[in-house]
Amino acid sequence: MKKKKQADPEVKLLLSELEEIVQRLGYKLRYEKGDFEGGYCLLKESHLFVINSRNETEKRVAIIAKNIKELGIDDIFIKPQVREVIERENSKVKSKSNQTAE
Repeated sequence: MKKKKQADPEVKLLLSELEEIVQRLGYKLRYEKGDFEGGYCLLKESHLFVINSRNETEKRVAIIAKNIKELGIDDIFIKPQVREVIERENSKVKSKSNQTAE
């Protein structure tokens, strides 16, 4: 069985701060096994973030950051360094979609 590499403590802290933002936005966060990356959804009136539990910490950060930006975070306080990560992850997504469109 393959052992997961240990995540950087700063990345773990960033993940916990993003998880807190998800909760402040009114979403529940669940880690599940499956054949998917993760994202947010509405299930029977429940607002959920479901993240693949097999994803490494860095991938979890990227998925959550990308998705909370889509939900709208302009009206809530987020630490500047966390907001920077959210913006950076979203610019990666935009540049990938621009490359695909070309």
